[in-house]
Amino acid sequence: MATNYLTIKPFISALCAALLFFGFQAGYAQTSAKLTIIDQDYEQAKLESKKQHKLLLIDFFTTWCVPCKYLDEAVFKNANLSEELAKNFVVLKYDAEKDKNHQLSLKYHIRMYPSAVVLNENKLVVNRMYGTGGSDKDMTKNYMAFINTSIENHSRKNYIKGVSGDNFLNYPKFYEEYVYHINKKDVDQKFTRYWQNNPDHFDEVTFSMLCYFDGGSDEMANFFSQNKKKYEDLYGELDVRWVNSMILSKKVYAALDAKDRKLFNEAKDMARLQISAKDTVSYFLAIEQQMLKKEQRWADAANVVEQRMQLENYDPESTNDFCWSIYQECNDQHVLLKCSSWMKKLAKRSPSYNTLDTYARLLYKTGNKKLAIATIQKAIKLGKANKEDTRSSEDWLKKNI
Repeated sequence: MATNYLTIKPFISALCAALLFFGFQAGYAQTSAKLTIIDQDYEQAKLESKKQHKLLLIDFFTTWCVPCKYLDEAVFKNANLSEELAKNFVVLKYDAEKDKNHQLSLKYHIRMYPSAVVLNENKLVVNRMYGTGGSDKDMTKNYMAFINTSIENHSRKNYIKGVSGDNFLNYPKFYEEYVYHINKKDVDQKFTRYWQNNPDHFDEVTFSMLCYFDGGSDEMANFFSQNKKKYEDLYGELDVRWVNSMILSKKVYAALDAKDRKLFNEAKDMARLQISAKDTVSYFLAIEQQMLKKEQRWADAANVVEQRMQLENYDPESTNDFCWSIYQECNDQHVLLKCSSWMKKLAKRSPSYNTLDTYARLLYKTGNKKLAIATIQKAIKLGKANKEDTRSSEDWLKKNI
């Protein structure tokens, strides 16, 4: 399921658990001095957590997940942290791509990695996290914060009321086939029919699908928004915030794709109800920039970028991406000169093949051809040194030298 939406970022983050292999047969408890880790066998993990009177920490991972591997080293292979975990947890390492025996990916609507779910002895959800939660340096901090919150929730006997302890629920076939990458055809229509034929829109299976399919159709999204409080009472603020943000994202992108200002303003009105006041300014600037690009109102878009630079840490990659769009699609000399000045500073501060290449092309388009050629030659040299593909720059240079 694609998640590359322009959206407020749900404040979600998650752990990546790791295995400490000591030669035991897969599926049985592997025990270090203090921490028990079980591979893939949910039933065995439940028994072990009950035996030790500890919480069960389910680590959802995949073998191709780079952040999973990072947190493997940073957390579970860290002697101090693993010893700390062992005081309160038994760990189930669960490869989500081998899920069919226990259906945990279906139950907990896992669609990003690493993710984590913490269960109490009754197998009720005490806490959960989705995604990596930022850069490498933040992952361990976010993970340990998640661990501490889980312990606190358990001590207060807090759990997610709407999620049962049963993992074998009556999941519809199309949902299973979608999650297991068997059949993704016509899933929107199938979910719509399921919704229309199911009188209970608050049941656990339906909510899992609302999370997995980003709120579903407009009919489902409207029902969800009207009943947000009840969903929060049943399933907690984190998952409800995720569904809300995805519903909003789809509305924003529909407006952007259609270049429809009326739809766009309706999406902004919805955002005002969904996003905290402190986040609305930066969010509105971000989506306004996208809309202005779609409308090819480049001078206005550049002004929005300047506002974003003043309000937040507008990262070098975003600056480079916008300036590349200006190079490709804009002929307004005032805007080209403004972007050229941004790229000059960026290329000086963080010289790279991409920044130098973009700066060179903007220079050429503003008439400074001599400096443009010297700059793109420098870009090619740097790119080759870093074993990057510089063919497009070399072709450009041949045409313009």
